[in-house]
Amino acid sequence: MSNGIHSSEVQIVLQTDDIPITEAKIPPFQMRRLIEERGFQYPSRNIIFHCLKGGASKTTLAYNCAFRLSQLGTRVLLVDLDRQANSTYIFFTKQPENVFVDVVTGQCPIEKAIFPVFPFLDILPSSLDNARLEMELINGKKNPRNFYRNLFGPIRNRYDVVILDLPPDLNHNTYLSSLFADTIVIPTTPDEFSLYGMKLTLSSLEGMQQEYGELQQDVLIVWSKFDPREKSAFHHIAELKDINGARVFPIVIRTDVSIKHAQEKGKSIFQLNRKSSAKDDIDCLARELVGMREFFSPQGNA
Repeated sequence: MSNGIHSSEVQIVLQTDDIPITEAKIPPFQMRRLIEERGFQYPSRNIIFHCLKGGASKTTLAYNCAFRLSQLGTRVLLVDLDRQANSTYIFFTKQPENVFVDVVTGQCPIEKAIFPVFPFLDILPSSLDNARLEMELINGKKNPRNFYRNLFGPIRNRYDVVILDLPPDLNHNTYLSSLFADTIVIPTTPDEFSLYGMKLTLSSLEGMQQEYGELQQDVLIVWSKFDPREKSAFHHIAELKDINGARVFPIVIRTDVSIKHAQEKGKSIFQLNRKSSAKDDIDCLARELVGMREFFSPQGNA
């Protein structure tokens, strides 16, 4: 292949889940060209990471999937809607002047609130200023079904995927974000409290979907922080293989100290120059979210 890219490196990226992901440094624009040459079409998707229980790896999975998808040639906008701003501080070291609440109130056009952080990856950052978001959404007049679609409208065609990292709340923001979403990812750790949060999240989504019957959404349960040494983890996963109204992602996200090391460095796990189980697992999840995992499987089209 041209541009110094070896076919073996590309094959490792595109093949099945039992082959380790590549460490080759292929620029995203070249990766996109190579993947499109294989016949894959990048979809347009709005994806939210949502769970009404903190500590379920929602933010960790959101920013790592965003980074991995950008490596795979996907044009990604990561929107941090959590006032704790953990996704923001992984990629954005300075205090942002404008955040999402400023877009909602009309104080800042959405174009000026977005910042590039890596090739094919932009972020709409957050800060404690987003603590005002709920009040502004309550006071504002809006059509819930299209409110966020209209807000993102001016920039939506710049990106294949918009990923929203939500706070663990049940409020107007999470409700409007859920209406905006094509795909809803619910990270869940295999413990009693997280399971309750997952079921509460599903219940809130069910009520919304009954109100708006035309919604076509993919709801994906993702087991995170899986430790095979804990017998209770197997128990919870075995009991919840089938969930009404949702799919269960067949690959668990294993607990891995590399995630903590990456966070301490202010990086995505994919920026660490080391192999790790969590890196492999999150790579599978990222490709699942855009249909790449199925497309490049042995039974796929490529």
